[in-house]
Amino acid sequence: MKFSFIITALALTATIITTTAQATPLSLGYSGFYKYMAKVEKAKVEYAELGFYLSRADGQGLCNIETGMVRVDDTLKSEVKVLPHGQFVLPYDKQLDLDKALVELEVTDTAQCDISIQIQANLAGGEVSMAQLRQVEDEMYRLLQKMAGWPGRYFVPELQGIKLHPAEPGQRLNGLEQQQLNKAELAGERSQSLPAVRVTPWF
Repeated sequence: MKFSFIITALALTATIITTTAQATPLSLGYSGFYKYMAKVEKAKVEYAELGFYLSRADGQGLCNIETGMVRVDDTLKSEVKVLPHGQFVLPYDKQLDLDKALVELEVTDTAQCDISIQIQANLAGGEVSMAQLRQVEDEMYRLLQKMAGWPGRYFVPELQGIKLHPAEPGQRLNGLEQQQLNKAELAGERSQSLPAVRVTPWF
């Protein structure tokens, strides 16, 4: 299993978890995830985050996660929330890190799955201003630089803008599977009515 970032034009690879996704449940060390969540916490961002996913190793989309839990030995500590677009959300808890908790995911795919991490932001549906989207873009770029470390942060390419993806599978944005907003469009002061969306960097 690979543990890598799916960030266009910036390849960051970690070797925290080495296991396979052939059987269910899939057990993963919580501490590997906590390390990354702690970096987001230190970045002090409001919207930007690291989204955790299980991607099919053959490139055919995401592996299907039915349920998940976080446990320490035989004690259930938390449920893992799985969002409609395939992201699984973990609690941020230093004690779970210290206790060497395990993340157990019930995966239905028979294909091998790789852990992928996406710099993104999840926005609730409603009226969204360009000022808010500019803040999202800025936070994602700062988080990209932080994750790249030194000296990698100096080689992170500039963003062209952002991409908006419907949070619910099957939804469309103005008839499109995704909407791209460049810096010129983001510079305006208008607002836009959106469903719940996932925002990712556009390089």
